Amino acid sequence: MVNKMNTLDRLFLKIIKASLVTRSPKLQYFLGCLFTLFSGVSLAADGVAKGDLGFISNSINNRIGNVPGNKFISNFNFDYQKTETDLEKQSIDRKLTVALQQNDAGLLQYSLQEAYLGGHLTNKDFIRIGRMNLDWSSLDATWGFGKLNNRRNFDFFTPGQEGLTGLAYEHRSSNGLRFKLFGSGLYIPELNPPYQINKHNKTIKCNSPWCDPPPTHNPYKGTDKQIDYDVNYPSASDIVFRYSFGFNVGWEDKHWKWDNFFIHKPENQVTTQASAQLNSFTDHVVVTVNPKVYYHDMFGSTLKYQNQDLQMYFGGFGTKPNSSPGNTDEVTRLTEIKSNKIREDYVGGGISKTNSEYTLGFNYVARLSSYNRDQEPLIPDPRWNQALNVFMTRNLGKLTLSADAKYDMLTRDRLVMVRAFMNLTQSLLLNLGMNLIGTPSDGKSFWSPYTNNDSLNFGLKYVF
Repeated sequence: MVNKMNTLDRLFLKIIKASLVTRSPKLQYFLGCLFTLFSGVSLAADGVAKGDLGFISNSINNRIGNVPGNKFISNFNFDYQKTETDLEKQSIDRKLTVALQQNDAGLLQYSLQEAYLGGHLTNKDFIRIGRMNLDWSSLDATWGFGKLNNRRNFDFFTPGQEGLTGLAYEHRSSNGLRFKLFGSGLYIPELNPPYQINKHNKTIKCNSPWCDPPPTHNPYKGTDKQIDYDVNYPSASDIVFRYSFGFNVGWEDKHWKWDNFFIHKPENQVTTQASAQLNSFTDHVVVTVNPKVYYHDMFGSTLKYQNQDLQMYFGGFGTKPNSSPGNTDEVTRLTEIKSNKIREDYVGGGISKTNSEYTLGFNYVARLSSYNRDQEPLIPDPRWNQALNVFMTRNLGKLTLSADAKYDMLTRDRLVMVRAFMNLTQSLLLNLGMNLIGTPSDGKSFWSPYTNNDSLNFGLKYVF
């Protein structure tokens, strides 16, 4: 067969292979620069590009979701992908997925979900370099725990995923066995939703409805005090230059897929270590905040089945922290910052059926590890404990209806999303939607700070 590999693809393969075998740091740096330069050029090659540009307004009813940053949102999404299935062409797989969002509070959020290059070294060996989602845990991805991959986190209704940055290698045997490796020397934490830290005024604020800033006043030694936050920024090298390594051993055939993995990596969120003392001159409490990166080990297993339009999965994962900040009861009560860590274990599964007319599915998750909010006040609330999820989509030609409902049977948290999409033209999409959050009356759950983030919205989107 004639080799149809283009010039760019040949060059990329040479750069990738040279980067793997060379032992010279200077040469590795030079090859890395070449890789970065030509990754942009490669996007001009043939592939599939799509995206959308639009807005969502929550001004239908001012009494619903009247929270700064929740009234108006403009967004942009772009996805480019080129995947080559003919191994004899030995071409480069490319993917770039980015998103931007700005709300009425002036907050611009951005997300680089995936940006990688990949290629077949042989017909059984494949490598990928860049930012990529590791599809090792369906349970973590479905429920947005954010333990393996980063979350996009523009909003918590649909947190999405952002990949990890590094090098991935996969070997596939003819008998169905698979072996995957991931390694990295770079760490990029979750970026959204961001905090606005004012060093001069010693304040921490948020312009996102999904950000829960620490209080400005609270009782301290029996008296209500103003709280000043002194944040000690770590150097860029202390954050970025962090290593990760993991492996995945599995097997698959036409219908079944089995993954078993372990990964040692920094947690996706930077943790705050805090201390407090009274300033005798201002009579304010000064809280010194030291953001730090903590490591954890994550391990799990997933069994998937797919037959035409039917999909099922069952799996579980655990996370074991390597260390904990050790914040005190006094600091936690004062700042309401819960940063100490415990082991977490989850198990669950799901089933869905998808065709051209409808999608219908069900998911379940249960936390196996112990947690008691009253006995462990320094530990963050779990996002989900024992929860059910039912979702559906119905395609009626130009009109599409969808609904998604989650209910935590332990904490009684409820999340409901209802959507209607209408194609006004081939490229113009009108959407109406409703997001509702219900939380327990005692205000003790992960979702309690976001109870007012309901929305009754409409939007317009240009699709290209």
